[in-house]
Amino acid sequence: MGASGVKLAQWIGLIGHGPEPDGAQIGMGAGAATFLDLHWRLDYLTSIGTVSWLIHMSVAMLAGFEISRAGAGAWVPAWTATLDLVSVAMIALGLLYRRGAAWLPAPVFAAVHLTLTGATGLVWGVGAFLCATSSPADLLNFYTLVLGGIALGAVSAAHVMIRSSLIAVWTSLPLLAAAWLLHGRGVGTESMAWMILLFAAMLTVLGQRMNGFIGQNVRLTKELATKNAVLTRTSAQLVEAHEEKSRFLAQASHDLRQPIHAIGLFVEYLGGLRLGGSGREVLTNIDRSLDSLTRLCRSLLDLSALDIGQVKPQIGPVPLGEVLGGVVRQASEAARARGVTLRHRPSRLWALGDAALLHTMVQNLVSNAVKYAPNSQVLVGVRRRRGGLAVVVADTGPGIAQADQKRIFQEFVRLRSPGAEDMEGLGLGLSIVRRLAEIMGLGITLTSRPGKGACFVIEGLHETAATALRAHGRPVAHARRLHGLRVLVVDDDGPVRNGTVQLLAHWGCEIRATEGVGTDVGADPTERYDFLLCDQELGDGETGLALIRRLRVRAGRQIAAAIVAGGRTDMIAEICHEESIVLLTKPVRPAQLRSVLLAALSVQNSVQARPNSTAIPAAAERDVTSSARSNAET
Repeated sequence: MGASGVKLAQWIGLIGHGPEPDGAQIGMGAGAATFLDLHWRLDYLTSIGTVSWLIHMSVAMLAGFEISRAGAGAWVPAWTATLDLVSVAMIALGLLYRRGAAWLPAPVFAAVHLTLTGATGLVWGVGAFLCATSSPADLLNFYTLVLGGIALGAVSAAHVMIRSSLIAVWTSLPLLAAAWLLHGRGVGTESMAWMILLFAAMLTVLGQRMNGFIGQNVRLTKELATKNAVLTRTSAQLVEAHEEKSRFLAQASHDLRQPIHAIGLFVEYLGGLRLGGSGREVLTNIDRSLDSLTRLCRSLLDLSALDIGQVKPQIGPVPLGEVLGGVVRQASEAARARGVTLRHRPSRLWALGDAALLHTMVQNLVSNAVKYAPNSQVLVGVRRRRGGLAVVVADTGPGIAQADQKRIFQEFVRLRSPGAEDMEGLGLGLSIVRRLAEIMGLGITLTSRPGKGACFVIEGLHETAATALRAHGRPVAHARRLHGLRVLVVDDDGPVRNGTVQLLAHWGCEIRATEGVGTDVGADPTERYDFLLCDQELGDGETGLALIRRLRVRAGRQIAAAIVAGGRTDMIAEICHEESIVLLTKPVRPAQLRSVLLAALSVQNSVQARPNSTAIPAAAERDVTSSARSNAET
């Protein structure tokens, strides 16, 4: 838009009223901002222009008809035709603008509109003089009412072009006032003239206020649109960053699981050897460090699973006393090491929920209390609260400051407290508790004062009737009878495969091990196995699930089997359950693997035609040692 166009638009009155819309904010020059301001005004004007001028034409024709009937004279047809021609010209001008006529720039359109509006006002004003000189007295009253409505309509329809609307008012109404003075001198005519001028002044103020109001609304709308665009971009960047973090956590935890799994197998194997006092101490330290590393890996796994929506609660009756008692038993060893007196208030209450997720939540809360409240007392129990049940974990430790009570539920937040400086962790435990509570529709609250301990409450549990518990007791007769159990180990990772073989051999199993890729596993019909232990990802597109199916078909029987998975397990979990295959997630603790093998041996010795579909999976989930299960597992 050239300088002449800007000056023309400013003279017309389309711009210059108040600050520019947002040219400074979006880096535009004065000409560009003026161009935008001019166009939105013309867009608004032409959007209602056709209807407005059609109404104007109709009013002019009806007024001309009535004036002709009153015998005003021969000037009426010409007056009516002139107003109709101006209306048609205005309609045509608006249509050309809306269709984007290249030869009609916006400033030119505005100038033509201003000229035609002024001409319209003059025609109406001249009509008032003609009525005053050639018509009956009462006809001027009629004309005044019509012209007053026309002036009000001009301000209402064209206030975005403030000078166009005002020129229509001040070219017509002053002439109407003069017509009343010409019509005759007297109190009534002079008062009418002054009232017409006051009406013109009122329309001027009204037009300016409407112009400023709509201009301000447009500016606010544009500012909001600009800010919304910035927020949209920022939101997209945050989503991308969150997804990148989730991908990183998933990949990092996946890469960590394999070596942790192998180290655990070797540590368990070394634990069965005769070592000296110093060697046993070193092995204990290695095992303790491995437990810490496993907890970190599990936390990353939990966070990754929550981020990708992998965690789906399985709602059912939960014996709260059993869940809390299991958590307390698992944490007792760590509590003693920290000088914590850990107590559990027994309960026979049952609630609807997911037992595994609830176990994880309570376990994280207890672990947090043990870590950050050394040499204190920790009480775990169940209360009735607000028409439901609540799980309470309270300690007498140093407490949590008010400013930190919301922050500790965020990811990677760790508070510094006396005696807790040497504790490992990523600050994920409480954030996992919060997110699991959201998944199950529960609430998590904290009440604490510095020096007065802390009380965490999981609330919103609905009480339900007790149901019979399924017995998961370990078969005592086979507790140490893995000797002779024939196990096929299939894993393409050499260190993991070797560690598994050494550990199983130490337990007395008969093992055949293979990498599974490029080998004809199970081709010999004379080979018989009691248990199949396969890694899920075997390379070259081969999977442990497909291999187990193939071996079962060749054997003609349902061989007990377990899959060890290092990635997402939600895609195969249901299939494994339906096909009686235990699904183990890396890193697998040796005690957990031993429990699964013992369950398989129990099924075999019970001389059943096919393995029990629940005994082996139950063994995989059983709490086997306090040190191995003292971490949160989703």
